[in-house]
Amino acid sequence: MNGVALLSFYVFFSPSGVYKGDIAPALTAHAASPRDTPTASDQAENEADRELTQQIRQAITRDGAVSTSAKNVTIVSRDGNVTLRGTVKSLSEKQIIAEKAKQVSGVKNLDNQITVKK
Repeated sequence: MNGVALLSFYVFFSPSGVYKGDIAPALTAHAASPRDTPTASDQAENEADRELTQQIRQAITRDGAVSTSAKNVTIVSRDGNVTLRGTVKSLSEKQIIAEKAKQVSGVKNLDNQITVKK
């Protein structure tokens, strides 16, 4: 059986008329937008990253000023780059968690994607 490839051609409309776009930029833009946000399944399996995640989790859970939902945020560590995700009750909790994570030795970069529940 022969393989079949389906390609699309994009047509853009502008006030000055129709612009027939090259397919490559459109495909590149689409291909460059995979899931960029790390999830718990993206956690690195090396000892240093597991230890870093554990230390951050312990720092957060020891703080009595944050809610249970704040203590359960997702923490993903990869080569010292830490991503925090989840929902907390207040901006204060979001800031406390970020500060706790920054204070842990080994954190090179922190991406705080925590959202505040409205």
